[in-house]
Amino acid sequence: MESKNEISDEFNLLKESKRSLFGVYIKIVFIPVLVFLIFLSGYLNYISLKVESHSIIMLGFLLFIALIFARHNAEYGCCLFESRSAIFKDELKKYIMSHLTIIGNRKKSNSSFELFSDNFTNNLRNENYASVAAGVFPMLGILGTFISIAISMPHFSSTNINSLEAEIAQLLGGVGTAFYVSIYGIFLALWWIYFEKKGLSRFESIIYRYKNVTKNFFWEKDEISQSLMSEILNQNEKVANSFETVFNTEFTKNLRTAMKENFHTFEEMLELQKNSLKITSSNLNETISLFNNVGEISKNINQDFEKIINSFSKLVDDTNEIYVNLSKQLEKLLSFNDKKDGNLQNLANGLIDSLDKFKASLENFNKEFLNEQNETQNIFKQSVVKSVDEIKKVVDSLKKEKTANTDIVEELKISLDNIERKDSKK
Repeated sequence: MESKNEISDEFNLLKESKRSLFGVYIKIVFIPVLVFLIFLSGYLNYISLKVESHSIIMLGFLLFIALIFARHNAEYGCCLFESRSAIFKDELKKYIMSHLTIIGNRKKSNSSFELFSDNFTNNLRNENYASVAAGVFPMLGILGTFISIAISMPHFSSTNINSLEAEIAQLLGGVGTAFYVSIYGIFLALWWIYFEKKGLSRFESIIYRYKNVTKNFFWEKDEISQSLMSEILNQNEKVANSFETVFNTEFTKNLRTAMKENFHTFEEMLELQKNSLKITSSNLNETISLFNNVGEISKNINQDFEKIINSFSKLVDDTNEIYVNLSKQLEKLLSFNDKKDGNLQNLANGLIDSLDKFKASLENFNKEFLNEQNETQNIFKQSVVKSVDEIKKVVDSLKKEKTANTDIVEELKISLDNIERKDSKK
């Protein structure tokens, strides 16, 4: 933005032209039109200038060509450029800003002013017309002269001297008026060249002022070379300073010390990592062996549970069988001892009640024991990872309970045998 403002300030120093395009066009064609009007006045006998009709036609044709070519004259093109000076300034600002290049600490456009000005002024006029105009007017004048001479050429068919003199006078008169066309064509060429050179000089002066104002915003080849060389020298100096710092003895010593410390630290880290890997590996092995042991113990416990359940099932079956046998024996006993006294009846009733209570208590014990075994197994499954010692305690307690239950069954069998013996004695 600062560069753009600087360009605007520089442009403000240039004075803008107030010329009109129409006024410049009239200035270019005024004298040619005026000369044609003089010849036309001679043709119309307003002045004493003999001009033939064919010459007037040729002169009019030359004037028509001059009116067309006037728009492509450098003077008119310069005025058109001046009328577009505001657009030229804005486009030049954008052109400079879009091609800015930084070399070193300086920022300028890496393109050329001439390239922009040529592109901008390329469509102000038709260069083909401008390049041939100075040669076209004399050639057309000479061509018109010969055409006029050819038209005014007499047949020379007279048979007497007087007629021949009249034809010669006609020829000389036609040749005289025919040369007006050549004179007019040469005049138009000179007039064109005058305004062409004047317009080019004015245009080049304007372009030079714009270039001079904006020269600080464009890189030149010498400037670029000098800036690049200066930048290279600065970079080389920085590199040299860097190498000097690197190869400094104190710096090298400090660098080696720091590298050794970092290397020792790295070795310690590797050793710690190696030890941690060993510890982790041993812990994993212990965990795997622990899980293997736990699996084996769990398998044994399941087998013990199956044996206990089978034993209880067998106990229940035996108890039911004993109960059935006792019932049969009691029925027999009752049938043979109907005449016994009330004491024996009470004894039998008491025995039946005792057996019923024993059966009920045995079933309750069986259910409680199974529930207790299930709860114990669930607790064992939850705590098996935490402690193997608790598993051993549970196993020992289960074995003790199994022994106690076996003792109860043995005592029950002994009591039943005693009852049967008493019945057999009676």
